[in-house]
Amino acid sequence: MKLRIKKLELFVPLQQNTEMLEVKNVTIAVGEQVLAENLSFIANNGELTCITGESGSGKTTLVRTLMGFLPVKEGFVSVDGELLTIYSSHAFREMMVYMPQDVQSLGFQLEEPEAPHSEADDYAVWNEVLPAVEIAQSKAPLTTDEIVLLAEKALQENAEKPIVIADEPTALLSSDQAHQMLSLLMQQVAQGKAVVVVSRDPLVIEHANQVINI
Repeated sequence: MKLRIKKLELFVPLQQNTEMLEVKNVTIAVGEQVLAENLSFIANNGELTCITGESGSGKTTLVRTLMGFLPVKEGFVSVDGELLTIYSSHAFREMMVYMPQDVQSLGFQLEEPEAPHSEADDYAVWNEVLPAVEIAQSKAPLTTDEIVLLAEKALQENAEKPIVIADEPTALLSSDQAHQMLSLLMQQVAQGKAVVVVSRDPLVIEHANQVINI
């Protein structure tokens, strides 16, 4: 008698490091003014982390620190277990898509280019979609629909980057447009990216996996 041997297929989930962006015991300061002290959190892959707080509390300063443009006074920031400093940050920024709060200055990205721009400022450049703000003068203020379109363009053209950082992305938008913007960000979360959003918008806070109040 011929025996039939049933082949067993084992489905083993891939082991992934979920600690994509970590802030550990961080103190940040501008001059002598301490804006955040002993701050710790992990922005995991596949999660939306919302940084919130009162105006002037240091939210945008924290974002600049996460991107390596400002040093921490104490503690450390790491990406995938590797220490992020102002010296090593350039390589880590290659992993990031950045959507700035001053999005109005980027409106020319939706226009046909007329001439090459001058050399871009490093702070504003995370990818080709977001050049230096001081040379990015749109002919007219962006409409709120164009703001959503620009965000969608930035995310689509940098789909391979695992970290998304957005500073007040819904601040200028209507309720419907804010939902569209949130949907774009949640799509990034669903793709397994670490999404960090600076926002005081209750809509964003409600859908965040974790909220960091500074």
